[in-house]
Amino acid sequence: MPKPFRRCFLLVGQRTIVRKWDSLRLRHRGKIMALRWAIAIGGSLMAVVVVAAQPKGKNPPLVQFPSFGTTPEQFQQSAWSRWSGQLLLDLENVKTDIGTARLTLPVRTAINAHIENAIRQTLELDQLIRRGGNRSQLLAALAEVERALTQLAATINQNAAARAAAAAALGRADTAYQQLAVALGTGDNDPVRSQRRLIRLGDTLDDTAEELRNLVGELVGGNDRTLERTLGGYAREARLLSRRVRDNEETTLIQRTYAAMGQRWAEAATLLTRLRPLPAPIQTQAARLDGLHRRLGSVLNLPPYPPGVHPPPFGPEKSFAFAVGADRGAQPRVTVFADERGTVAYNFFAYDVKFDGGVRVDMADLNGDGIAELIVAPGPATTPVSLPVRVYDGRDLNLLVEFIPFNNWKGGLFVAGANLQRDGRAILAVNAEGTQHVKVFDLAQGKEIDSFFVHDQKVTGGVRIAWGDVNADGTPDLLTVNGPGNAPTVVKIFNGRNRDVLAEFPVIDNKYRGGAYIAAADLTGHGSAHPVVGLDAGSPPIVRIFDPRGRVLAEWLAYDEKFRGGVRVGVTANQHVVTAPGHGMKNSPLRIFNTARLKDRPIEFVPFSGFDGGLFVGGR
Repeated sequence: MPKPFRRCFLLVGQRTIVRKWDSLRLRHRGKIMALRWAIAIGGSLMAVVVVAAQPKGKNPPLVQFPSFGTTPEQFQQSAWSRWSGQLLLDLENVKTDIGTARLTLPVRTAINAHIENAIRQTLELDQLIRRGGNRSQLLAALAEVERALTQLAATINQNAAARAAAAAALGRADTAYQQLAVALGTGDNDPVRSQRRLIRLGDTLDDTAEELRNLVGELVGGNDRTLERTLGGYAREARLLSRRVRDNEETTLIQRTYAAMGQRWAEAATLLTRLRPLPAPIQTQAARLDGLHRRLGSVLNLPPYPPGVHPPPFGPEKSFAFAVGADRGAQPRVTVFADERGTVAYNFFAYDVKFDGGVRVDMADLNGDGIAELIVAPGPATTPVSLPVRVYDGRDLNLLVEFIPFNNWKGGLFVAGANLQRDGRAILAVNAEGTQHVKVFDLAQGKEIDSFFVHDQKVTGGVRIAWGDVNADGTPDLLTVNGPGNAPTVVKIFNGRNRDVLAEFPVIDNKYRGGAYIAAADLTGHGSAHPVVGLDAGSPPIVRIFDPRGRVLAEWLAYDEKFRGGVRVGVTANQHVVTAPGHGMKNSPLRIFNTARLKDRPIEFVPFSGFDGGLFVGGR
């Protein structure tokens, strides 16, 4: 028996452990954000000159996914609605933060009125996007959103307590607005709007770099201030770019300024990789800055770095720990966690806010850039609807690809992705919930590469799926387990090379038909993945780890033995098992177990306070 599993065949005591952590408050500069929202448009205006693309560096994604499964118009609509939905969620967070601030009633009332107006204008834009409004309608609605955000920022910044409480959330809303404005503005040649986008992006990058510099000072410190000085230099270059655009200076000067920003950010990224360990809040802020920097380059049609500059990624292997999706009955919320302490990297709506079917999630590095992409799939909604599987870029959560895996299917889907293969395949498997049908897609080719039934079609209850290299041959194998139905609940492992059955064994015994959920992880570090199974609703919340032959290596109760809502399982970036309850547990807490020390108390936290409807988890 592998060393980490010695003495692991046990039941963990049923104590509820809630680990609290201190939230970090960023030190913001004494700038008035309203000045950043309200940009005067006057004088002659600069037209952005399109320049030829320069040679790329050595670190671009290895795979660019071709578009398939939806029309270009549908994909564009989904990409836009991703950021309008993000802005809505960030504005709700601003509202929550204002609710905790010590404010007089008149001040709170005035701020809340502006928040509601910003939410209303953003919601109108969001619905216009989903209805397929034309570009002029969308840009007019975007201008109304900008005015509402300008008024909101001005009102908040007039009060020190409100500014202290909501500055971070308002900054995230600013970032979401920038992403939305750039996405909507792609292909728009109006010089006025082009100038405004450049100025706003430059100003936001200035703020983002300064906030990152403050985080480095707070969380790293030390006598060596090289990284802080480098980030300060980046912020100065961003301010210079905004000023040169505002003053209508020559295009070549603006291009040189962006090149200087790229040089500074490359230096900062190199220094960030030397920090061990790199605190999760710094990683999250660095990812935000990197995404905005690349967005600015897309507006200028310039590469993010000057020729010959090849910065390393800033710690991508530990950028994200795992993701969580709310189950049916809630808005389609997804949260990506930067670490196992509960530091949030991203929080957004995967589908329209009105969709109530829940979201299933997984993570895998599908494009080969070292950062795990987020994969989402819909659950079954109250009103049946056909929704796509979506893949979001791990760097900034921009939509990479979406597709409908089963024509005319309006039920739920289960999805699992595997890291980019040595042969260049970006593999993603999808199961139509309640059926035995699994399809496998290669996103690099943009097509379906396999389709089969896990069991005889007379077997009810469907299957759940995961990828893991069980036989340690360098190719991921497909792991499946039955849902509750008319047959024994068994794990079935298919060879990733030829789909031969490597193993098949019962989760409990040949009488148990209650169903289960499955994940896979290399918990010994020997290159062989182990099936990790959590029992479905109606059974005790038991988690079991098996060896490739079906021998039980470890077993424990993830929650109180009386809970019968089922337990869903995933694996974090550190190869720890993360569990999530099904329906019926107050606040639906997550728990993270170190399988090498199961007697230790698990880490526990609540991703969606007040939601008791169950969660889905996924890791890389």
